[in-house]
Amino acid sequence: METVRLGAGDTVNGVVSRPLRQVLGAVLAVLGLLWAQCPAVFAGTQPPTPGFSLQVSPTRLVVPAGTISTAQHFEVRNGGRSSYDVTVEKADFVTDEHGAMNFQPQAPYAAASWVSVRPAHFRLVAGATKTVTMRIAMPDEPEPGDHQLALIFKVPAGRNADNIRINRGIAAPVFITVPGPIDSSVEVTDLRAPGFVMHGPVPITTKIHDLGTVHHDFRGSGRLRVRIGSEEIAFPDFTVLRGATREVTTNWDPPLMCICHATVSIVGAGGQTHGVTVRIITFPVHLLGILLATIAMILLLGWFVRRRYRAKVRAAAAALYRDGPHA
Repeated sequence: METVRLGAGDTVNGVVSRPLRQVLGAVLAVLGLLWAQCPAVFAGTQPPTPGFSLQVSPTRLVVPAGTISTAQHFEVRNGGRSSYDVTVEKADFVTDEHGAMNFQPQAPYAAASWVSVRPAHFRLVAGATKTVTMRIAMPDEPEPGDHQLALIFKVPAGRNADNIRINRGIAAPVFITVPGPIDSSVEVTDLRAPGFVMHGPVPITTKIHDLGTVHHDFRGSGRLRVRIGSEEIAFPDFTVLRGATREVTTNWDPPLMCICHATVSIVGAGGQTHGVTVRIITFPVHLLGILLATIAMILLLGWFVRRRYRAKVRAAAAALYRDGPHA
């Protein structure tokens, strides 16, 4: 007696067996159900809650002249899984050319002694939010213009078996504007870029110095830009403190070949434009080398082929001369 074994594509008299069709139908139905549920499953997936998360809003505060008597508020939120203690400290600061805050007592235009915060210490449980209120009490006859401080929301390191303990925190700068004559002048003091490049991106660095009595923001639609031909490239958002200098860098993707001029300019308080320009030459020397090498190889190959062809012609002529009739 002959035994017939049926595989997935085997048939009996050209028809797939009924049990096999039922199994295939069930498998396809399950796969279809899983496929239909996949978007919903992935859409409902939430990232895991971090063990530690400290959020402060706003991250920087500007108190304009005329609003100094109004209480200011910060929202502190614990977005992690664990509770922790928060300490709010005040500090005077300056910034370096890259914008990093350096805390130092008696910094120029210091205002840490002007403010009080409540509460200065509190415990924040997981998922909770706490409002911290800041009030300003100016001294007699303060100098008009900007004065600044930083509120530092610090979470002290807990006790552990390690020898290294790191405090975690967020420093929020606060700018207080004292009423009086205001000067918001800034100037471009430097502009640097490579004089010659073979390809991009090309780093372009500029320095901006604040000449006035208040800080100057280059953010959002007011971002500083460098003009190269008809193109404008924006620098990252930054702030120049009163009397300070900031250095910022952006990147430019140049054309294949170009003798271009990059200009950074700022309109001064009197309406006059002050700017600095540098020249950038872009030329693909590496591509030119590849092109010359390719041309040399083509010429060498042509000379070799021509030489072989001429050698074959001479050999054929010689053979014809030897084998032909001679008078």
